[in-house]
Amino acid sequence: MRSEVRFPELTETRGRTPDWTLRLGSLSRSDRGTVLSDVEFSPTCRVTLSRGDGWLRYAHSCTGTFEIFAEGTRIIFEPAPRCDMSIARTDFIARVLLHCVDRARVTWLHGSAVRIGRKAVAFLGQSGAGKSTMALALARAGCQHICDDTLPVEAGAPSIVWPSDHIIRLRADTRGRLASCAHATRRESDGKFILTGGAFEASEMTMASGVAGAGRAPLGAVYLLKPVPRSASADPVTRSLVGPTWAIPCLMQNLKLDPVVGPGDPAALMRQLGSIASSTPVFELTVSRDWERIDDVVARLLAWHSESNVTTTSRPPALAVPA
Repeated sequence: MRSEVRFPELTETRGRTPDWTLRLGSLSRSDRGTVLSDVEFSPTCRVTLSRGDGWLRYAHSCTGTFEIFAEGTRIIFEPAPRCDMSIARTDFIARVLLHCVDRARVTWLHGSAVRIGRKAVAFLGQSGAGKSTMALALARAGCQHICDDTLPVEAGAPSIVWPSDHIIRLRADTRGRLASCAHATRRESDGKFILTGGAFEASEMTMASGVAGAGRAPLGAVYLLKPVPRSASADPVTRSLVGPTWAIPCLMQNLKLDPVVGPGDPAALMRQLGSIASSTPVFELTVSRDWERIDDVVARLLAWHSESNVTTTSRPPALAVPA
């Protein structure tokens, strides 16, 4: 992407033809398009999505308006008065840019991923389920951190995980436990601390891991996180395989979607999810909310995904393997 807005969260590259251009400019005040969504978050904060002939508009009252043209390759941004550019960058990376990629090939999931050995392992779940915690804990154990919160998957045999933005979003307890030495760029309205991969390069954590981000990797497993209350007697982590038929609706619940979809998008998404579910084992992962046992959880995941222990064809039972 060639941009007139600087994005410290993204990795700079040279010598390549840009797929997208983002420039600052003034937009037309007339909007004759169809309103797809109009959400009021507070008396002073509103987000409106609209579509017209050849354009798509994302308007955020606190940051400004993005207008996408030319099938997603050209984007104009008009900042709002007193625009918070850090929030505007988040809007662009986490929302607007998702609609500019080749959506016929890439499915965007609400998840995090790390590379264990030669393959990627993904964690999906709603906000607070522990996606970032699991990925970061594994990165501290020596795995490569691929992405956080926004998980792009190219369906195929095998499916391929792409890296996304260079941002890690952490709740206060996870940051305190796993990234206390890393500098936070900002704190968002939901309380999460925003850290860039570069913030870890100066911390002790990077000595043992590739937390700054990895490249594309074949997807070896998908874990649907199910956190449970702390229990001294229960196993800290168990997993059970979800059959492909049930895996598709489970994956669908973790799509990063909004009303900006075209007429053929639902059918294309179903095909992509079916391909992912048929080529990749999907597990429900039950994890105890107990910081004292996080090392046991990491050790179990590493054991499951050691090169000699990974299988994608057999159907394992619900597991409660002793440490």
